[in-house]
Amino acid sequence: MATAATLNLLLYLFWISVFFFSGTLQLCIEKEMKALLSVRSGFPDVDRPLSPCKGDDCCSWEGVGCNNITGYVIKLDLSLISYPWQYDTVFNTSEMHPSLFHLKHLEYLDISGNNLSGHQIPGSIGSLTQLNYLDLSSCGLKGEIPYQLGNLSHLRHLSLTDNHIFGKIPASFVHLRNLQFLYLGFNSISGEIPKNIGNLRNIQSLFLLNNHLKGVIPKSIGNLSKMSVLDLSDNRIVGGLPETIGNLTELQKLDLWGNQINGKIPEAIGNLTALQILYLSDNQINGKIPEAIGNLTALQNLVLSDNQINGKIPETIGNLIQLEYLDISLNNISGSIPDTLGSLCNLSEIYLFNNSVTGRVVEFFEQLSRCKTNELLSLYLDNNQLSGPFPSHFERLQRLTELNLRSNQLSGSLPASLGKLSALEILILSSNYLVGDITEAHFANLTNLYSMDISDNNLSVKVSQDWLLPFQAEAIIMRSCNLGPRFPPWLRNQTILNNLDISNNGISDAFPDWFWSLCLWNMNLNVSHNDMRGMLPSSLECFENVSTLDLSYNKFEGIIPRMQLSNAYLVFSHNFFSGPIPSSLADNAIYMSLSNNRLNGSIPSSICTADDLRVIHLANNGLSGTLPDCFRYKSSLVIIDVSNNMLSNNIPRTLGLLKGLRSLHFNNNNLSGRIPTTLKHCLELEVIDFSWNELSGEILSWIGPELSSLRVLSLTSNKFTGGIPSELSLIPSLQVLDLSHNLFSGLLPPSFGNFTAMMTNQNYEIPSPLQMLGYLYYTENLIIIAKDSSLTFTTLLSLVTSIDLSNNNLSGMIPEELTNLDGLRFLNLSSNYFSGQIPEKIGLMSQLESLDLSKNNLSGRIPSSISALNFLAVLNLSYNNLVGKIPMGPQLQTFTNLSYMGNPKLCGEPLEITCLGDNQTNNDRVTKEEYVPKDDEYGGIWYANQQNSAPDDEEVTVLLLRLAPLFRSPLCYRSFLRDSTVTPSSSRFGHPDLLRAP
Repeated sequence: MATAATLNLLLYLFWISVFFFSGTLQLCIEKEMKALLSVRSGFPDVDRPLSPCKGDDCCSWEGVGCNNITGYVIKLDLSLISYPWQYDTVFNTSEMHPSLFHLKHLEYLDISGNNLSGHQIPGSIGSLTQLNYLDLSSCGLKGEIPYQLGNLSHLRHLSLTDNHIFGKIPASFVHLRNLQFLYLGFNSISGEIPKNIGNLRNIQSLFLLNNHLKGVIPKSIGNLSKMSVLDLSDNRIVGGLPETIGNLTELQKLDLWGNQINGKIPEAIGNLTALQILYLSDNQINGKIPEAIGNLTALQNLVLSDNQINGKIPETIGNLIQLEYLDISLNNISGSIPDTLGSLCNLSEIYLFNNSVTGRVVEFFEQLSRCKTNELLSLYLDNNQLSGPFPSHFERLQRLTELNLRSNQLSGSLPASLGKLSALEILILSSNYLVGDITEAHFANLTNLYSMDISDNNLSVKVSQDWLLPFQAEAIIMRSCNLGPRFPPWLRNQTILNNLDISNNGISDAFPDWFWSLCLWNMNLNVSHNDMRGMLPSSLECFENVSTLDLSYNKFEGIIPRMQLSNAYLVFSHNFFSGPIPSSLADNAIYMSLSNNRLNGSIPSSICTADDLRVIHLANNGLSGTLPDCFRYKSSLVIIDVSNNMLSNNIPRTLGLLKGLRSLHFNNNNLSGRIPTTLKHCLELEVIDFSWNELSGEILSWIGPELSSLRVLSLTSNKFTGGIPSELSLIPSLQVLDLSHNLFSGLLPPSFGNFTAMMTNQNYEIPSPLQMLGYLYYTENLIIIAKDSSLTFTTLLSLVTSIDLSNNNLSGMIPEELTNLDGLRFLNLSSNYFSGQIPEKIGLMSQLESLDLSKNNLSGRIPSSISALNFLAVLNLSYNNLVGKIPMGPQLQTFTNLSYMGNPKLCGEPLEITCLGDNQTNNDRVTKEEYVPKDDEYGGIWYANQQNSAPDDEEVTVLLLRLAPLFRSPLCYRSFLRDSTVTPSSSRFGHPDLLRAP
């Protein structure tokens, strides 16, 4: 060892002497200089701080470093500052020249930020065995990590972050025992974290964030006792936090957000006393916050949001005296906020929203006032169950900029001292039980306020007419604040307003001229549900880039003005607007609702070219002409509702190009022709309502197998013919089928008993297309004829299950398979030619609320199982050929004779016709044992002889004897005799004395 040191010293002195006598020191080795020149040729100089290669001494080149003794190149830095989106626009494509791997003595290699798009990490890089620093980040590299990287046993720093790398972490990584910093984030790496990752005992920082890693966190991770940063966020990791995580006593940052981690937070978390940042948000963690959390006295940021954590916030949280940021929102936290929270004087942001926190909000504010100097800037307690009056003392909260107490149970009036929060920028108090007046004093010192929401309380704004707001706001939300009847004049000084909601305020004024002269930009305006009147200016184009304009439910009239829209929600419904729809109105609109007005003329073809338009709602107007047949693939349309107009001609064939279409309402028009077969390409369709038109032809069988997402199909009141295709039963999601009032004929397919969505009770709400897409202004609606009336379903439509085939020419028997539909609520087969018996197992349809089988040719008895239909509110079996006694049951007893009229052979309550034997005993013996009553095959007790004449005494005796078992129970006997007095006029037998009770 001493000899080697002496030789190195002599070599060093030699090079010094050469430099002294020659005046220069040339360390660069020629072979390596050539290799460097080849390597640099693969990295074009584009906007980077690298000087051109000059001179023969490559060790003096920028980005190159050599060993001062041997002259070998040990450092090469060709890095660029770049971003992924710049690869194809700013930087030329680079490549790693094979000469790179001739630099066998490299210890430091950084080529990050270059554009190596399309290239993989070469396995040859494993030959640079002296490397201790390797940075290939942000290069656009793809492919898997080569296992040869495991050969770099001297490696201390490895960064492959921000590429397109996929595949698993190589098992060879466990050989990198000197590794201290590993950065693999922002790739598409999959598989599990290696179970033996604990072998990398020198790791200090481990960054695997934003990949596709799955599986559990291995227990061996507890071996990494030197680790200060662990970031596994935004992956697909499952399972619980291992107890061994408590061994990481040097850990300063633990970030696991955005996974699927479950289970409880282990008590061992309390061992991480050096921890400063803890992010566990957006997982499935449950259980309580452990008391041991109070041991983390160095903690500055604690984020547990968006989990399933329950129980109270532990009192020990008061030990976290360094805490600056607390977020436990979006959990199931209950109980009151602990008093100890008030001692955390360094807290600048508190987020506890969307929990079940209780207690009086006044007490919490008193806790916050304990600190002499309070650093609190943001306080979000919205969507909890906080109660009591609004606090009145804010002396210690002078730095507060954001206060959100929305959706709690706060009561009482708002104190004028609220106006002392001069730093306040955001104030949200909506949806509470606050009462009283809002005066000028409340706003006196709020000069920094730019967003305010005090909606949905019982507050009244009482200010003078010449008063102006003392701040310039971007958002003023004062829905339901009793602002009317005048349009608020104190808005006239607002010049940066882009969100104004003064809906439901009893305003009966017209828009003042000064409002339109404000020419506000990117405006969201909601004045709906008032009583506003008047006409709008012919042009609103000075309001540039309007985002939302909701004037619905008012009394505006006149023509619709010209506007400059920007991905806008345009809602003019329920007014008195007239005239044609402006041809350019759909341009740059996302949602367009002009329903319930007095518009006329045709629908402009611009709805076809408005590529961003998602919803067209033009129902209940006087529109005429044909539907534009010009739709394109590029269209984003999801909803088209043109119902209740005077549109004519055919349904457009180009509808089939609308791949995202989910709901079509063309009902109540004059449309004719056939349903276009192109609709089979609209695979996302959920609602088709073509009812009340003049459509004809047969229903094509493709509707079943192609439109598998269909939930509602309503074709009632058209002129369809032919048979009903059995393929309809292939629609698993179908809940409402209405083919009534057509000319369908043939048999009812037995496969109709296979409607999956009707076989179970729909007791949960399925999101409508608009709910899933975030639309707030349109509600699906459908008219169903049931329960002897016309029912309109809107928000509850997703809970409805119904089949209506009434008023057609259907024949044959009602398939027994229909009784499989246990979740069906409404069934109407009336006014057809069905024959045979009512299905015996109809009682299995336990959710039925309305059953109409009237005006058919049904025969036989009413099945006794019908008495099991406990939810049945409407029953109509009238005008058939039913026979026998009407079954008894708690629900059946609520129906009148109208449910059974027109069946002359029915008897029993509620009809006035008493069944033969209801008032007779079994004392008579049989004298005609060979006689078998006609209706005996049905198991019933109705009797009528073939001549339809009165039976003789012997025949009555035979019948009564056959009923003898009925009288063996005293209870049955009393029931048999109940209300049994029959008058001659009510008896079809003509033997009143015989039928009268003894």
